[in-house]
Amino acid sequence: MGFNILLPIRVFQATFSIIIIGLSGFVAHWYNTNTTYLPPSQISFLLFCGVYSLVSVFYLGLISKLFPKTSNPYAVLSLEITNLLFWFAGFVSLSGFLSKLLFCRGSVCGAARADVGIAACLSVSWIVTVAVLARDALRSGGFEGFRGNIGFLRHRRSGSGSRLTSMGETAGMSAKHPMPVPTAIMKKKEGGYSQVSLA
Repeated sequence: MGFNILLPIRVFQATFSIIIIGLSGFVAHWYNTNTTYLPPSQISFLLFCGVYSLVSVFYLGLISKLFPKTSNPYAVLSLEITNLLFWFAGFVSLSGFLSKLLFCRGSVCGAARADVGIAACLSVSWIVTVAVLARDALRSGGFEGFRGNIGFLRHRRSGSGSRLTSMGETAGMSAKHPMPVPTAIMKKKEGGYSQVSLA
């Protein structure tokens, strides 16, 4: 196993998701205690994004490594793409909401603006992880590329080529001809079969 670039990115995603949860929770608590209005839906959505991202990082970084059989490539792809879309939509919607306010000062406004910046950084981080996993999938020839590179460390498969070669040899396959090459045919005659070699 070798060091994987996803390790610092996963740590970044988990850490800043916790920060987003704290900031969004602070803004929502301020609205509940100081006003008669509900918190803006954009704040509630970013709070959801933080929790969803933490669960995703827990699955992608730990569960899939400790229990490889649970690492479904389609689940990995769906988690990556949904996190990317959620964070992008979250920071765009909150920034649009703040830009329409005529007055925005104080710690609550600062927390909301910090939410926008961190959510933008998180959306970029999920773009990077999607690109890394897509690259590995293309190199491996399909969704199996997600299985070996979804957590903190990359699995390096060894000896797979020798196993494939031995399997090909036993099945009558050659390196130049991937299909089995017949070496003889059986010709029916009276009383049984006789083998006729191919030249």
